[in-house]
Amino acid sequence: MTGPGAPDRPAAGDCNGEAGFVLLSVLAIFVVVGSVLAAAILQVRSASSLVQARADAVRLQGAADGIARLLAYDLGLRRTARRTGFTLPEDGTVTACLLAPGRTARMSLQDQGTLIDLNTTPRPAMEEAFRLLGVADRDVLALGAEIVDYRDPDDAPEPNGGAEDPQYRARGLPWGPRNGPFASVDEIDRLPSMTPAIAARLRPVLTIHNEGGRFDLAALVRRVNPAAIRSLPGAAGPEPSPRQVFRISVVVEENRTRSGRTGIVNLGGAGFIVWQQTVAADILEGAPHPACAAIAAALSAGPARP
Repeated sequence: MTGPGAPDRPAAGDCNGEAGFVLLSVLAIFVVVGSVLAAAILQVRSASSLVQARADAVRLQGAADGIARLLAYDLGLRRTARRTGFTLPEDGTVTACLLAPGRTARMSLQDQGTLIDLNTTPRPAMEEAFRLLGVADRDVLALGAEIVDYRDPDDAPEPNGGAEDPQYRARGLPWGPRNGPFASVDEIDRLPSMTPAIAARLRPVLTIHNEGGRFDLAALVRRVNPAAIRSLPGAAGPEPSPRQVFRISVVVEENRTRSGRTGIVNLGGAGFIVWQQTVAADILEGAPHPACAAIAAALSAGPARP
């Protein structure tokens, strides 16, 4: 209908424009909804991947803990019952065992009774060992004196390079000596004359768990500085260890996921005196050992059933 009073009808172009606008709006809504769904799916997948990664890490941690306890049990049997056992190296050598396809365990035992004790080894014995282990003469006296000053209770510097509070302050260090026993081998980094290079050389041969203070100098030199073997004093024969305290380190790896355990076990009755969940930095590579088959079998068997 046309003429005065007749209702206006939208032009065809206007109808097409409105339809196009509605279509674009619907498409925009679909795009937004699709984006939200895609984000939700990705979030669910990420959460699932995270849960799976955590489950894998827990499973590997259980394997590392089981191996550490198994090695401690084996050491105890060898010490008390004189059984042969696994016979893994006890000098820190890393053993690598294939537990299952794609899963590898690396482990090491270190008899603390063969190492230089920061708290109980006399200064002259430390200095002699440091020289033969490749520390320069100019640093040997200072380090020996600083170690004694760090652990003794007095405030009088040791001769030939000691360091008490004034010497630490003169070096610009915000700390001083403990004036008590070393609580960790890592505390050697606090000594004024210690450098990263010297610390890296000495750290593998130091301990705070060798109460007797005596150590196997020949074994340490063969391990760290073989070129100095001919310089060993004639009296430096093998020093027997009480084989009472061991450092046990285990790292289990599968599909680029790694878990580890490091413990210090005292076979004299105290059991584990250190039990840390950590991937030890010195557990690298490693060679197979005849005991690997027995270790893998014991781990797969699980706890004995009544």
